[in-house]
Amino acid sequence: MLFGLLACVAADLPEALADEQPQKQDRRTEAATIAQWIADLDDGQFAVRQAASRKLREAGVEVVRPLAAAADGKRSEVTRRAIEVLDALCDSDDAGVAEAARQALEELADSTRRFAAHRASVVLRGQRLRRQWAALTEIQRLGGTIRAASIEDGELRVGSLLLGRRWEAGDEGLKHLTRLGRIEQLKLYGPQFTDAGLQHLAALSGVQTLILYATDISDDGQRRLEEALPGTQIDRRHGALLGVLGTPGTGCRISVKPGTAAERAGIETDDVITSVNGQAVADLPALIAIIAKQKPGDRIRVSLLRGDQPQEKDVVLGELGEDGE
Repeated sequence: MLFGLLACVAADLPEALADEQPQKQDRRTEAATIAQWIADLDDGQFAVRQAASRKLREAGVEVVRPLAAAADGKRSEVTRRAIEVLDALCDSDDAGVAEAARQALEELADSTRRFAAHRASVVLRGQRLRRQWAALTEIQRLGGTIRAASIEDGELRVGSLLLGRRWEAGDEGLKHLTRLGRIEQLKLYGPQFTDAGLQHLAALSGVQTLILYATDISDDGQRRLEEALPGTQIDRRHGALLGVLGTPGTGCRISVKPGTAAERAGIETDDVITSVNGQAVADLPALIAIIAKQKPGDRIRVSLLRGDQPQEKDVVLGELGEDGE
């Protein structure tokens, strides 16, 4: 019985080996085909070069390393076309192919061969700009308001970006911000923004001013943002509005905006606010810092001077709008 089984196995071995042999041959043929396509990138006929580029673009991840090696060679036409193919592969629907191609380009950008390094760097800048514009378009679709945007030195620069009442994507949508370039002013308005979005905000090293109005980001969240973004000015307010303006260098002499909490409480233009809830107010920034910690509907007591007469006013604070008024 045992001898019969061994005989059957032995009889099947040649067939199994025969089945395996074509697979190995196919792999060798595939590698040889890729090598031929790459060689054709420098063919004397334009149609052959074009066909080779097309075939390489349609291939999978297996062409990435051979293309990178060829791009780092001495033949300028091969370098140019190989990098163009890698650029196209970066837009592949296959995430593995796209990532491999992008990594290959980043390595080529550091090549000692100046032509390859230059071409790869140009392609990477173009890709980065395309990603930034795509992110900006998606942010607009989700309800963001862009006040100004331009391209400077190959980078997207956003002057002002507001995510407020129209924003539909909450904290999760903040991930799109990380794909933008420099942002001069980013304003988040409303309770849809919480500490759950801090991981995205903390990555925005290109933001000059971050304004957080009436959000549900906590005191601890603000502290974490300040640690993560030391070069960013952060203005966080709980959403209350008093409704006064001040003149720099005049203590806290104010003018009152019509229809605001200050006017309703009887505060007048040219009054000098001296304290709020017993806390001394030396100037307008000090007043802003106190009001920033209040919420709409909170009641505060304002001490002021009208001429040389001290007065007390009870104020029910209004709501800060998206525009800060």
